[in-house]
Amino acid sequence: MVYTVTVLYPNEADAKYDLEYYLSHHLPLVDRLWRKYGLHGWTVVKYGPGVTEDRIPYSFGCVLFYEDDNAAKQAFKGPEAAEVLGDISKFSNKQPLFLLATWLWGQDPRDRALLAKLDVTLLPYFSLIWFLFGVTRSSYSSAYISGMREALGFEGKEYNYMSTAYLVVYAVCQMPGTSLLTVVRPKYVFVTANVTWSVLTLITYKMTRAWQVILLNAIEGGFSAIAYVGAQFILASWYKKSELGMRAAVFCVFGQLGTLSGGWIQAGLLETLAGKGGLPAWKWIFIIVSVMTIPVALFGWVFIPDLPSHRAAWYLTDEQKEHAATRLGSISKKSWDTTVFKRVLLSWQFWLLPFVFMLYSVCVQMLGNNVMAYWLASRGYTVVQQNTYPTVIHATAVVGIVVYAAISDKLQSRWEVSIAIGLTFVIGSAILVSTPSTDAGYFVAFYLLGTTYAPQAVWYSWMADVTGHDLQLRAITTGFMNSFDFAFVTWWPLVFYPVTDAPNFRKGYIASLVTGMLTLPVIGLIAYLEKRDTARGIIGRTRATSLLEEDRVIPRGNEPGKYGSTAITVRNTKDGV
Repeated sequence: MVYTVTVLYPNEADAKYDLEYYLSHHLPLVDRLWRKYGLHGWTVVKYGPGVTEDRIPYSFGCVLFYEDDNAAKQAFKGPEAAEVLGDISKFSNKQPLFLLATWLWGQDPRDRALLAKLDVTLLPYFSLIWFLFGVTRSSYSSAYISGMREALGFEGKEYNYMSTAYLVVYAVCQMPGTSLLTVVRPKYVFVTANVTWSVLTLITYKMTRAWQVILLNAIEGGFSAIAYVGAQFILASWYKKSELGMRAAVFCVFGQLGTLSGGWIQAGLLETLAGKGGLPAWKWIFIIVSVMTIPVALFGWVFIPDLPSHRAAWYLTDEQKEHAATRLGSISKKSWDTTVFKRVLLSWQFWLLPFVFMLYSVCVQMLGNNVMAYWLASRGYTVVQQNTYPTVIHATAVVGIVVYAAISDKLQSRWEVSIAIGLTFVIGSAILVSTPSTDAGYFVAFYLLGTTYAPQAVWYSWMADVTGHDLQLRAITTGFMNSFDFAFVTWWPLVFYPVTDAPNFRKGYIASLVTGMLTLPVIGLIAYLEKRDTARGIIGRTRATSLLEEDRVIPRGNEPGKYGSTAITVRNTKDGV
């Protein structure tokens, strides 16, 4: 956690400032008196002339970096504060404005205003949709072991066929779906898909045969395809690299909470709603989820801001719309032309990111397909326990997603946490392959592997980092990441986790160990290529030149040029930090 205090000096006609005194005397005084309170360093920004009168009401400002919010508060409450604040009159005839903010919304006042709105509109919509998606998908597995199998006459591998039918259509529709978002306003795409998805979910409870549910699942897969990859594409269009990981984590966490809730909801229905209205308990969840989806779709119709380039969000000011459209930098490739497919197919991003994500997806198949539930049944656990104990996997997934995303945002680098995830694949799978002699060993393995759901946030953010310069490459790769892994996930359970192998899925555990090990060298290769191409200026968005005219560093200490702790960075800007 990094806590910032922004000190802004007003740009007024009668304002008089001695910036030389400020840099040579005041800031060293601040450092000497407040470093013991956890002050790490600062960045000083001087705003350029010509624009400030209209848009930036400050002449210059300073961002102070503290260890945490308590450290900053203690500095301002301590006896040294009087000397620091009293020194202001020696270089300024105006009192500054103090703004306190955590890393969540950053130190730029314009970013804070924009992100505060996005985080209560854009992010909640996609998070709620993904939550409902998780509830719906978990409902099928819960319903299957809670009465649907017998009621609809599922036999042999028909449950696997149901999942496969869904996944095939889901995978096929993802690349067209994300590509559609670049030519049609996202609001129309998402709301149409949400409403259709809700209707299909409702119809499920009326089905009387297994083949009907299989067919309905396939159709639902087409309209659900945009939920995950489309959300990842939109989030990466609005949030910076340092902001994206945690927002993607929040989005993915809601999916895990939905999956977790599905099991608990179904367990509750078994005890409270069985027989109500003449319906078995497993049917009620489909009715409830369908009803829940409609208000969320209406929320999306009102609050989805489309893409920044559309400048269409009614709740953003004109200045915020312009800031959103430019703050991530310019995209070198925007249009669909004859070079698109050549650019995409010859890029390493299009092949390596989907490949490593596929390895992750097949590795964690032991966390789905009712693998843990079958093992619990074989050990004599009750039906309620079979529904609830596997939900802890999704609780550990929440922890893994948030922690890894926070670390990657802090580092502004994804490869370090990716290596940690890969090692967890190996350790967890190895425990299962060893056939633990106690139940505790299995619980540890399953729950530890739950943390490896983190790539849902971290690796999609990584993909956005390395494709941000090319809109079409990002759109197509976003869809292909899920489509490619589903090309394997659709048949992987049939081979490695067939129902007929329950409860001992040893060959599946071995397959997960192998694929988990393969992620490590691929992660290393992606990290190398990212570093190489970033240095060459090939990847990454181009910052608008009007934002930064001068960036000069005034050293203080023995390591000149080190950001924050050993240098003062003074930026001359037209539009702000």
